[in-house]
Parts: sequence; C-alpha cells; structure tokens
Amino acid sequence: MKIDVARCRDELDGLSIDQLRMRYEKVFGEVSTSRHRTFLIKRILWKMQANVYGGLSYKALKRASELADPTELRMIAPSSPPPPRDGRKVSRSLPARVTSNQSDLVPGTQLERMYKGQRILVTIMDNGVRWNGELYRSLSAVAKEVTGTHWNGKLFFGITKKKVKNAKAKK
Repeated sequence: MKIDVARCRDELDGLSIDQLRMRYEKVFGEVSTSRHRTFLIKRILWKMQANVYGGLSYKALKRASELADPTELRMIAPSSPPPPRDGRKVSRSLPARVTSNQSDLVPGTQLERMYKGQRILVTIMDNGVRWNGELYRSLSAVAKEVTGTHWNGKLFFGITKKKVKNAKAKK
C-alpha cells in the first residue's frame, strides 16, 4: 500500500485546528497539546508514512535517545502568559526599571578627575551630565568621549571601586 503525501497534505490543509487535533489523536492514539497548524500537519503526515513504510529503525531510535539531552529541557514555564485564543491583542505593561544607584548623584554635584594631564570637571544635571559646555546623557558617555573607549562612568570618576571576583585560594 502506498500513500499519496501531496493528496494527504492538501486534505490536511483544509482542516481546522480542532479537526487536525482530532486527526492527530486518531493517528497517534493520544491527545495533542499543540495548536500549531504546521506542526500538527507535519506530525500527522510523518506518522501516516511511518505506518505505511515503517518508522525509525531500532538503531535510529537508540541514537536519537542518546542525542536527546534532558538537561536542555525547559523545566520552568515562561514568565509571560500565552496570548488569548480569541484573537484580541493584550498589551502588557512592563515594570519600570529602577536601580538603587540612580539617585546617588544629586543634580548640581561636580566630579573632577585628572586624565592624561587633562582636568575633567563634570556637573550632574537633571537630564544628564554637562562637560565642556555640552550635555551628555551619562557619566559613561563623558568617559567614552574623553578616553575613546567604553568605561563605566562611576568607575572612571572614582565613585565606585572595581569589584574583584572571589578566587578560590590556590594550594
């Protein structure tokens, strides 16, 4: 007995998601949790061919189980809920990103640093950092302008110290 894959594909393309799920259950003998049309069609076609021509060999199944790494399986559900099935769009507001060091520098504060013989004096403003008469959006932007390379602005101006990773004591 042969199977006409193209004809079966055309037939499956005409089915609704619920009908595809019923066909999946009939072919596989179990309920599908998927509502993804393309996935269902591919799986049903594969199983129909496997029933006619034979499935994977024992050797192929054994190799597949060796390759399947259980450590890569998702064990925690995604943080966002799935979209509603009735087609309406739901906008999700994200929480404001607040860091504890945003309010460390009060507007009007002046920071000074010597860099390669040049005195760098910046003033913290409400909407950024002023240096040489220009407004920059951050201390890091000023540090990059001065040095030509990326710097943590607070580290460059000596507000914070560089964190050292805890290294295990060598024996």
